[in-house]
Amino acid sequence: MATWAAEAERPQPKPRPAPRAVKRPQRRVASGVVWIGVVAVLLAGVVALNVAVLRLNMQLDRLARERADLRAQNAALSVQLSSQASAPRIQRLAAKRLGYVQATPDQTSYVTLPH
Repeated sequence: MATWAAEAERPQPKPRPAPRAVKRPQRRVASGVVWIGVVAVLLAGVVALNVAVLRLNMQLDRLARERADLRAQNAALSVQLSSQASAPRIQRLAAKRLGYVQATPDQTSYVTLPH
């Protein structure tokens, strides 16, 4: 029984008072609003960046089509130039406009130059 008596003589710890209501929930709410604002600004930035990239891609696509068209026009002009500069066409124009005729082999003479 001595243990019961020693236990009874020992001072008992005072019960802790009930914790007071802390104003932390309001701080958490304010912090949450700030985070929502930060995330919203970041998302708006990502959307703006994607729109800018989309515009650049559309411009690059337009320029690529324009380049392909210009290359096709260059090829067509090259064909036209080569056909305009062809020998049969020039011979026809010389005969038609100027009255020239092609020389026959017996009308052709050769000159031999000394070395």
